[in-house]
Amino acid sequence: MLPTPEFPPLLTGHAVPTHEDPLQVAFEGARLGRFSAGDLCWSLAETHARAAIILEPECCLAKALPMAPLMMVAIGDALGAIGPPNLALMYHWPTTLLVNGGEVGEVFLRGPEAAGLADIPEFIVLGFSVTMSVPAEIFDAPGLVRNTTALFEEGCGDLDRTQVIEAVARHFLSWVDTWEHDGFAPVHTHFLGRMQPADMLTVQIGTVAHEGRMVGIDEDGGLLLDGADGVSGLSLAQGLGMAG
Repeated sequence: MLPTPEFPPLLTGHAVPTHEDPLQVAFEGARLGRFSAGDLCWSLAETHARAAIILEPECCLAKALPMAPLMMVAIGDALGAIGPPNLALMYHWPTTLLVNGGEVGEVFLRGPEAAGLADIPEFIVLGFSVTMSVPAEIFDAPGLVRNTTALFEEGCGDLDRTQVIEAVARHFLSWVDTWEHDGFAPVHTHFLGRMQPADMLTVQIGTVAHEGRMVGIDEDGGLLLDGADGVSGLSLAQGLGMAG
C-alpha cells in the first residue's frame, strides 16, 4: 500500500475510495457545505494520480477559469521536477496533458450549476487526473488506446501516485501565489510554451468542430485559430463547456 500524501499547511487532504471520483466527491462536499477552500480530495487508486481542490474565488467565474491552465502549468512543473529529464510533457488546448505525444491526463474545472460567468461563485472545484499505469491487456488491444499513454510507459517507473499528487499540490500553491501577485501573464507564458505544435488542429465545441492552425493563446487562456475564414478565437469558457 502506498503512503498517504503529505500536503502543505494550506491544504487539507481527504482520501476517496478507488471506485469514487474525487472531483464529484469534492463538488458534492462543497455544495453541501462539508468542504471549503483548501480541502483536497484525492483518490486511493494507484493506477492514476487523481485529486480535486476546492477554491472560493473572490472574482467572477469568468476570471476564475484561468485556474485550469494554471493547474496544467503546475502539473508540468511537478512532473518536470520529479520525473526523468527526457519526459516531454506538453498540452493540448484546453485541458489535455500529453507525454511524448500521447494523452496521459486531463484537468477539470467545475462550478455551481446556477453560477453564470459574470457571477462570483460560492466555490469552484479544480481537479486533475494523470494516468500512472494501464493494464497490459488494454495496451495490447489493437486500436483500443490509440494516442494514449501512461507515466510508467514513458520512463517514470520510479514514480507513484502519492509523489505526483504531493508534487502537483506544492507547485499549484506556488503558482497561485504567483497569479495573486502578477496575474495571468506568467501562467500564459508557461502555458503557451508547452502547447503541442501542430499544422492543423480540430477543436470540438459542443456539436461544432473548429479547424485551423494555432496562432496563439489570448490573455485569458483562449485559443486563437487561423482557419478558412481567418483568425478567430475560442474562449476558455467555450473550451471548458461553460459558455452560454
